[in-house]
Amino acid sequence: MIKVQNANANKIFKWFASSTDVFKGQLIKSASGAAPVAAAHTGTTLLGVAMEDQTTTNGVVYLYPLTGTILEIDVLQTGTKKTFAVTDLGSQYDIVVASDATASMSLDPDDTTGGFLILVDYDNDNHKAYCVVEAADILLSI
Repeated sequence: MIKVQNANANKIFKWFASSTDVFKGQLIKSASGAAPVAAAHTGTTLLGVAMEDQTTTNGVVYLYPLTGTILEIDVLQTGTKKTFAVTDLGSQYDIVVASDATASMSLDPDDTTGGFLILVDYDNDNHKAYCVVEAADILLSI
């Protein structure tokens, strides 16, 4: 799950769901409506982090915007790299989307190809990464 670390309730906005389910804590993009981001994301389409589940087509999705937002993201623990070092700060990473019903998202520390999440802090003990989204990938700068 992705959590917003510095939430500003005055900036919450709504979008409408596409035919794809949206779950709380997912990173959301614009794709004929709000839809969860898949791994290997490209393009200026990212909107925000979903505040709640929405499983109805064209249902309202409330989002935290991404501009100026620090995201807390679980770090995938199944690959080769499981922790970070100071030298990793500023590196860009990609996400992994779980294939189960929750479709939860984790940061993949082994995947820097096409990464859009910039590492700004980490907690190796709790397997957390703190990231900002590359500005070129954000659709709305609000």
